[in-house]
Amino acid sequence: MLRETGRADLASLGEAQSASTVKARPVSSGWQTWVILLSGIVAGLIVAMLWRADIVDRAIGMTVADTIVPGSSEKGWTVANAWVGILFAVAAGLATTFTACNCVVFSCLAPLSAQKGLKRTGVGSLLLWMSVGVVAVTAVYGVVGALLEQYIPGLSTATLPVGNPPVPVRLLQSSGVFVALGLLLVYWGLVSLQLAKNPLQNLFAQRAWALPLALGVMVGFFTVGRPYPLFRTLFQYSSGTGNPLLAGLLVALQGLCNIVVMALLFALLTWGTRGRFERWMVANPTRSRALIAISVIGGGIFLVAYWGVRLYSRFGIGWFPHV
Repeated sequence: MLRETGRADLASLGEAQSASTVKARPVSSGWQTWVILLSGIVAGLIVAMLWRADIVDRAIGMTVADTIVPGSSEKGWTVANAWVGILFAVAAGLATTFTACNCVVFSCLAPLSAQKGLKRTGVGSLLLWMSVGVVAVTAVYGVVGALLEQYIPGLSTATLPVGNPPVPVRLLQSSGVFVALGLLLVYWGLVSLQLAKNPLQNLFAQRAWALPLALGVMVGFFTVGRPYPLFRTLFQYSSGTGNPLLAGLLVALQGLCNIVVMALLFALLTWGTRGRFERWMVANPTRSRALIAISVIGGGIFLVAYWGVRLYSRFGIGWFPHV
């Protein structure tokens, strides 16, 4: 019995040492790491350069909105009452799915799919925690909008005496929020490539809900930076009601609708493939980390380049190539 116990202890020690070795092993060799990093950067810059807001915002976004609420994309359209506001929140949320202020939500697919214990935790549980993060941010933003309506930059109609034409004050909020989120995503990618340290590593390793919650919080801040016309119409109505509870509900509902398509795609990749996609992701830690790095770095660089450089080039401030 002592021999068997000793062997078991040695086996456990060997497994622990092996796991430690795997954990300490870098994502890939030196040159491969830099190729992955460069790939993410180039992908983000190319998308920022080729992005056509006129096609995505109008052809896709407005079509979706008009399908749900006929006439919702018309200039000057207003929300008549709370019930119409709820319907309009759904329309505005779904319409912004593929816009420049929300498309990076699809970068969440790789981190969610590579989540350890996905099968045990469950797709529904991960999406629930992500939804909690989204609601936490968007509901608070809605309440703040109702309490401080005239002081919210996103609702301002003022312009700055710079640029040609002058830069709207509301775009400063958008630029600041999205550039900050972009830098955070880039840092996340560097962590995946083990080029930077993760201060929340222990929390993410010990709590399966921490990662989807963090992703939800980040996605929730997309709403804070959103300048999209349909959302501004909703936000103006919710803030003007003077009812913080209703305002929080409407903006949170809009936020949840921002992740509906991503959630359906995530469910399709996991349930639709009967777990094969999940197993493919976690089977090779190096591959999953590389995919995570490329997706979040690409998304982060897009946000920084589009909202921090290309946006201002439209007002004659700086230059950024675009089609």
